[in-house]
Amino acid sequence: MIKGLPIKNIKDIKKIKKKYKEKEMYLDLLMFLLVINAGLKMATIFEMKVSQIKGKKYIPIAKGITFLLTNEMRELINIVTADKEPNDFVFARKVKDKASRYGYYYNFKDIRAELGLYNISIDSWRRTFGFHHFQKYHDLFFLQWYFNQNTAELAMDYIDVHEPLSARFKQGLEL
Repeated sequence: MIKGLPIKNIKDIKKIKKKYKEKEMYLDLLMFLLVINAGLKMATIFEMKVSQIKGKKYIPIAKGITFLLTNEMRELINIVTADKEPNDFVFARKVKDKASRYGYYYNFKDIRAELGLYNISIDSWRRTFGFHHFQKYHDLFFLQWYFNQNTAELAMDYIDVHEPLSARFKQGLEL
């Protein structure tokens, strides 16, 4: 089995979003956005109930950490929860059932094939969050904690960044 790589190119992310919108796959798009922007685990997403996210500006993503939902995400939440009760699971295809990853996996497999994107799967989404978080903040400690990795090297391998850690500390401090 080939390891799913993060989606490093922002243009590819935009193509995926566009394709989900064209196909009116709003539930899948919302899941995609929550994972690549907040790094939520799929298991966490499948446990979400309508009352936890509908009408909210922030959602909890980890102990003491909240995530600001974008306007696009809030609109998608309103669309996908319009006919659901507060105690229903958001990402269940049928009312009252828990979601399973298989339908989402196959939908994403079709989209990535249409776009000619390979070596990515829904498992790549969380890695995508990690990769772009690292590119923006270089906060390896947070990623190591967030992904529950024992070492910095494991966290970097998870997000497919191959940069020697010692290279970042050669200049030293200029106090």
